[in-house]
Amino acid sequence: MVLLQLEKERLVWRARQVAGPDHRRQSSFYPTLDAHLQGGWPHSGLVELACGPAGIGELRLLLPLLAQAQSRLQVWINPPAELNGQALAQHGIDLSQTLLIRCQNPQQALWSAEQSLNSGCCSHLILWALRLTAPQAKRLQVSAKDNQALMFWLHSQAEPSTSALPVSARLSLAPVATGLRLQIYKYQGLWPQHPCQVDMHELWPSLATPGHSSPHHVPVLMNNIVALPSKLW
Repeated sequence: MVLLQLEKERLVWRARQVAGPDHRRQSSFYPTLDAHLQGGWPHSGLVELACGPAGIGELRLLLPLLAQAQSRLQVWINPPAELNGQALAQHGIDLSQTLLIRCQNPQQALWSAEQSLNSGCCSHLILWALRLTAPQAKRLQVSAKDNQALMFWLHSQAEPSTSALPVSARLSLAPVATGLRLQIYKYQGLWPQHPCQVDMHELWPSLATPGHSSPHHVPVLMNNIVALPSKLW
């Protein structure tokens, strides 16, 4: 009974649950990055992105993917700043399919992430969290794969985690003049590769030319503050 309870809480796994690398991909809509990743982002699972300071272009990296994949809900948990609904809508994000969750502590954020994945309603999830333990990462990885969802874990460290966390991919991001430089530390099914530079100028001309903007009404995203038991994490 104890073993069954531990398995139910996803604290242990049976050998038959350990599958080989999933080679299915979904396009990032950046041809250079797709070629470097042999098709694009994983079809499902947990991807770690070490971004360093927020605002270096990490959302530009993900927005083309999110704009093209909106058959199910997209969940954003604890972004480090207020999201601009107008900007998201202008770049093709369906705000009616976008859920913003603000949590008071890391435990609530992790609980919310797991529940969102397990609901089966979520296609993509972006979580901002300083760190994950191996059991936490494993639970999120399994939940994402079981429910055919892709989760991005973003944090403010310049380098990715050094521990052997069970993630599908582990990358670091660094800003360059017209985009990002990506270093791939782990990608299931691929050998380690040289860094890749993603040129975002075609999609984001303002990276190279001065931009002008005027104030507009900012649409409100679906918002939910979750207060849930922390003992589950």
